[in-house]
Amino acid sequence: MDEWKDCRNMLIIRLDNMGDLIMNNAAFQQIKTNMPHCKITLLASEMAIPIIPFLGTVDAYIQYDAPWMKLSKQDSATCTEALIADIREKQFDACIIFNVYSQNPMAAIMLAYLADIPKRAAYMRENPYTLLTHWIPDEEPLFQVRHQITRDLELVKYLGISTLNSCLPSLKIPSGKFSVSISNPAIKPVIVNYDVSEEKRRIPIEVARALIEKLLELNFQVVLVGKENNDYLRSCSSIPNSQNLTNLIGATSVCDLLQLVQQAAAVITVNTGVAHISCALQRPTLVLYAQTNPQHIPWSRDSDFILYPVSSSAQSKNTINTFVDRQNGTSEIAPLTTAIILEKFHALLERTGLKRKLMGEGG
Repeated sequence: MDEWKDCRNMLIIRLDNMGDLIMNNAAFQQIKTNMPHCKITLLASEMAIPIIPFLGTVDAYIQYDAPWMKLSKQDSATCTEALIADIREKQFDACIIFNVYSQNPMAAIMLAYLADIPKRAAYMRENPYTLLTHWIPDEEPLFQVRHQITRDLELVKYLGISTLNSCLPSLKIPSGKFSVSISNPAIKPVIVNYDVSEEKRRIPIEVARALIEKLLELNFQVVLVGKENNDYLRSCSSIPNSQNLTNLIGATSVCDLLQLVQQAAAVITVNTGVAHISCALQRPTLVLYAQTNPQHIPWSRDSDFILYPVSSSAQSKNTINTFVDRQNGTSEIAPLTTAIILEKFHALLERTGLKRKLMGEGG
């Protein structure tokens, strides 16, 4: 596999959302560290592109909103044909396709094949024959389930690019002052995020609202964040005004969010990109985790999570995900409550040595 280290112009395909890209950055770092003379170009979706400048591992990117992915918009067949021509013109000498085990990588593999990239590597359950030059038989989730970061790193290790089994990715923090303000900047805030890309991951409004109220009663400085201030988030945050509450829902860029998380005391979030940003920046993180994609649970040392069930009507129709859900016994998961969240949050603060300091600052 040593020939991979001789590559000078590599295409990496990862077509998911921002959080997936942050986890994938562990593998990107290994490629960049062990192949310093190789230009890394990332094929990524519009939803993931804003985080690319802060990965510190990618030299260039191409936007593509694949029609086989669950994204906010999807490119047409004509766009796909133009993309293949563009990739061919760039004369990449290698391509690595990263994916979640519940995704079939065949369409992405076909892009690389049609673009005449000479070396092509990916996980796949079925034998791809000549579509891949380096095939890694995918044992997930039928025989094992690994964390996504481990899965990505082991693909790179298989190609002889790295010998590491685990490595936590980091993110570059933008310089300069905040473009947003919080009510009491002298106190490190607790960031709370309820914004998710899938409705099935939304926690009950009454639980979301009660959690904010309880945190304020305990004198925590609370900052609410979210991409768009939709009806659901407005309902979650419709509580009496407080001098310790700052609502920044719909008001932060990725730069703002990175700076906020970096300076936060802790983060409480649903399982979305904010969770992965917080883990990457090594902030104490509690994730309210809908029972989906168990391989994406929080992965930093100072993190914890609470699993809560997804209604049967909202559960994935992907048969691979259904198989994993049955294996994990989702019927035994208790409903999410404010009391459970607070208990877990206080335990996290105690473990990270922050509880006494924060409670003292707050009151």
